[in-house]
Amino acid sequence: MNASDRAWKDYLESIDAARTKALSWKLAQSPEMRTQGMYYVSLMQAFGFNTYMGPRTAFPTFFSHLMFTPVEYSWGAPSPDFRYHWTKIDGSRSYRIWGRRGRTPWLHIQAQKGWWGDADQRNLGSWDVDKFRLGPDGSFEIVASPDEHPGNWMKLDRDVPNVCLLVRDIWDQWESMEGASIYIEPLDERPGDTLVLTEAEIAERLRGIAYQTHFSLDTWMRMTEEVADAVGYNRFWMPDEVVTRIGGNPLAGYVKCLYDLQPDEALVIECEIPNVKYWSLQLADYFYQTIDYRFHPTSINNHQARLDADGKVRIVLSPQDPGVPNWVATGGFDKAFGQWR
Repeated sequence: MNASDRAWKDYLESIDAARTKALSWKLAQSPEMRTQGMYYVSLMQAFGFNTYMGPRTAFPTFFSHLMFTPVEYSWGAPSPDFRYHWTKIDGSRSYRIWGRRGRTPWLHIQAQKGWWGDADQRNLGSWDVDKFRLGPDGSFEIVASPDEHPGNWMKLDRDVPNVCLLVRDIWDQWESMEGASIYIEPLDERPGDTLVLTEAEIAERLRGIAYQTHFSLDTWMRMTEEVADAVGYNRFWMPDEVVTRIGGNPLAGYVKCLYDLQPDEALVIECEIPNVKYWSLQLADYFYQTIDYRFHPTSINNHQARLDADGKVRIVLSPQDPGVPNWVATGGFDKAFGQWR
């Protein structure tokens, strides 16, 4: 068997093992969650292509439609209020990043070593675009490089060849926001740059997709079980975890809850609102797939919620519309995951 055949065989065996792992999980024994598990493993192959097989660090492009969409791509419980942009770059190279700020309340860039398909992933840095020098029209230009550069500069690590840049653009008012535009180009063209991958690179990228699939499953199953072990169901809990290790935002707090509701039950959630730019509550299944928010009101944020006279917010989570403000629907998942940001 040649190297390419071996790489493909190993890949298929690994993905089938992930399918078995997902369907054997104690929280995936209902017909609904078995379906979600099958969908998740299938999703991870498309997601893995976009994060590991497709990218060329010599020819980067920021993209958003290939990563998170309300129904089709919901890996990692992405926020319904964020527009995410992604690209992969090489930390030893120099890049020009430019665009226009838009009118959203927050635009943030995070650099992650690898991305879930690399065993040694970690946060390399994060930057609030509003801290850079912007033009009168909101335009910006940033150099990302390992060596210091005058003006707007993002420091890269020259020893990290596989860097994921993740951009979060908050759309807390869905109907009236004007989002950011962002572009990237390399500044140091090299003679060996090519779009053609070698067989060895294909094999390595297949291993990355397989590892990402397993690592994701292990992470989400662990985190779900940790909530259940810590506080059970229908109670919120904030884990003591370094979220940047797995690509979480270094400026965010993630407070988690597993809920379990009967069709005629509701969970009333009361919270004192902190002084922050943004907060939200969203739902996801046990595999951390965000529950559809395009056709179901399964999330609520600081602009959508109505505060009571005492300054607190009270949210009603239930399968049926109770006819009160701040209703969050279960979206067909009466046992699932709630997360505050």
